[in-house]
Amino acid sequence: MNRYENFIGKVLDGRYKIIELVGVGGMACVLKAQDLVMNRVVAIKILNDEYNGNKAAEERFIDESKAVAMLSHKNIVSIYDVAIYPDIKYIVMEYLDGITLREYLDNKGALPWKEASIYILQILRALEHAHGMGVVHRDIKPQNVMLLRNGEIKVTDFGIAKLPDDTEAVKSEKAVGTVYYISPEQACGKETDYYSDIYSVGVMFYEAVTGSLPFVADTPLAVAMMQVNDEPANPRDLVLSIPVGVSQIILKAMEKSPSERFTSAHSMAKAIEWVLRNPDVIFSISSTGSEDTSSVGSTNVVSIDMIDTAEIQPYGDDEIADSLGKKRQKASSEEKKSDKNDSDTPKKKKKKNKKKQTSRSMFPIIAGVTFSFLLIAIVLGATIGINVLHQIVNQDEPEEVLFPNLIGEIYNDELKSKLANKSYGARFEISDEKTEIIYTYKKDLRDGEIVETDPVPNHSARPDENGKLYFTSITVNYSKNVVIPDLIGYSKSQATTILDSLQLKYTIEDDPSPENSYYFDGQVTKTLPAAGEECHKGETVTISVCQRADTAKTGKMPNCIGMTKSDAVKFAETYALYKVTIVEVPTIGGNGRVISQSIPEGTITEKGTEVNIVIAAPLQYLPDLKNKTKEEADIACNLDNILGNLVYFKANSVCYEGAFEVSRFSSDISQCSQQLLDIGCMPAVPEEDTGKGVIVYQSLPPETEITEETKLDIIIVIFDDSFPIQNGNPFQGPIV
Repeated sequence: MNRYENFIGKVLDGRYKIIELVGVGGMACVLKAQDLVMNRVVAIKILNDEYNGNKAAEERFIDESKAVAMLSHKNIVSIYDVAIYPDIKYIVMEYLDGITLREYLDNKGALPWKEASIYILQILRALEHAHGMGVVHRDIKPQNVMLLRNGEIKVTDFGIAKLPDDTEAVKSEKAVGTVYYISPEQACGKETDYYSDIYSVGVMFYEAVTGSLPFVADTPLAVAMMQVNDEPANPRDLVLSIPVGVSQIILKAMEKSPSERFTSAHSMAKAIEWVLRNPDVIFSISSTGSEDTSSVGSTNVVSIDMIDTAEIQPYGDDEIADSLGKKRQKASSEEKKSDKNDSDTPKKKKKKNKKKQTSRSMFPIIAGVTFSFLLIAIVLGATIGINVLHQIVNQDEPEEVLFPNLIGEIYNDELKSKLANKSYGARFEISDEKTEIIYTYKKDLRDGEIVETDPVPNHSARPDENGKLYFTSITVNYSKNVVIPDLIGYSKSQATTILDSLQLKYTIEDDPSPENSYYFDGQVTKTLPAAGEECHKGETVTISVCQRADTAKTGKMPNCIGMTKSDAVKFAETYALYKVTIVEVPTIGGNGRVISQSIPEGTITEKGTEVNIVIAAPLQYLPDLKNKTKEEADIACNLDNILGNLVYFKANSVCYEGAFEVSRFSSDISQCSQQLLDIGCMPAVPEEDTGKGVIVYQSLPPETEITEETKLDIIIVIFDDSFPIQNGNPFQGPIV
């Protein structure tokens, strides 16, 4: 039994009576409870015991309560109460009778574009409110969106939200969120803003209308890299029936650059409202992301950046209900009565008055008859009441009855109805709250056939005060196949919750050395059966969870060649636990990506080992290389890429009779070589370079613009070890 099930039936803080366990997550569990003060059903989110005393976990838990407490919107879950004690911390929230959008998408697959648009529209309205209060959610995904029975959406789980004026969050920005929905800037560990939530909404919209995620790979690391570098396929390439306008909205929300996305949740919502009313619309998209000031109603082609759109009326609750095929809420009986009275014509009123007069004239007769019947009723009622009281006073406890034998019968609504209607001699109940349905698979039995019950057949028991008896559990044969979902990268608690919802059993085993070194502890690395394979309800799935025993070692050094600087730091430092030192080398055509690394790919060593990662920085103008060593010149401009002729000379004593003046040398390399020979410098080969050689001549002056055709001739003078080098530079003053 889960330890939180011990709460069931108890009263928390003298107010919240726990009804049942709803679910268990990685950091918290959720319980359904009755608020005895307000007489309402609530949900209570309790921080798991192992996180009590964990400062980071406690701060995240408290931040969630702060974030939601700041917000008040119909599409955001409400918080009623927060309690922070040393031994227990919990949040009392609105109880939501529905399922997550994740569960709904898993069951339905691709949604009709209009239905998906209405759900996304409600999410955007929630975010518009949150963003207006300075709150960035940072973990928008279907798992954190509840879909209620009436089609209403509720955004939940603000556990990693960024609050207004939260400077610490900015300083310690990490790659937060779920990898399939994370924005490129989140994947790189950069600062997040409202634009990050818009990107995540775009991914959700993409998945809802196509039935598939835009980026899928074997590992979370690979998915993160795709979020940063790859462009999603056009949704219309997957589902041709999607309107062009919907596809444009999705792709704009998923732009890599935040400035190219929608400027706000409001503007994205307005674009969706427009396409809901005008499915054939084709938006014009500004290349700068700025608003098109033309009237949205003046042409069939309208701006997607809808900031000031007075002619677009908000998509109302009635329209949402109609689009989803939900019934509108009926007017109250008082309103109907008022409407009916208000609509009476003078003719009807005259007719009513006539009826009232007739009623008054018959009153004495009716009153006499009524009095006679009333007298008889009083006498009979007294007699019956005495008999009933006698039975109540003298009745014994209810007799014990036997539970029926249901083994071999088919479990369905008809059976439940027969049990409740006393077809088996008493009122037996199969309750969602009190009866656990257990699935198993036996190939020789029919689908839905009952295999076992608890209590067992012929078990005797007394009905409760309502005359009911409850089955504790019923085991049912289920022959249909269940497809194993892709759980790779999920936390252990997320994976087990998903398997529970599919009525699958599971065992968990540690994976101390996953094939991919970038898994964090607690992440699912593989399942058996694997994702996509089929099994039966009741069968057991083995979940392998990353659990590294030795945290003093790094992971495998990744191949960073071609990565951006931020990606290289994330993968080598955040994931592989190396200490990264970035060396930027100005290079012709440099694009800011890694060109070399000091530690080879796949190396495992002590955690914190330093690795030098060289970035090719863009170079536009030639620096002054005179008096620099060749190594310094290489660092200054990636010399090998623009080097023409390189000539080495070895100096002797004649070279040091007085200070060298660089300006004395010719700009022609052959003449410069001759001048050096004339003063006693001898030609040399690079192997004789003692490390003290400096450039005395460069054919192109400093600040020359570098192009693909630029070639630079230089002459390097190498100095003998026998001559003193003052301050490391032979040209600084006379040689002694």
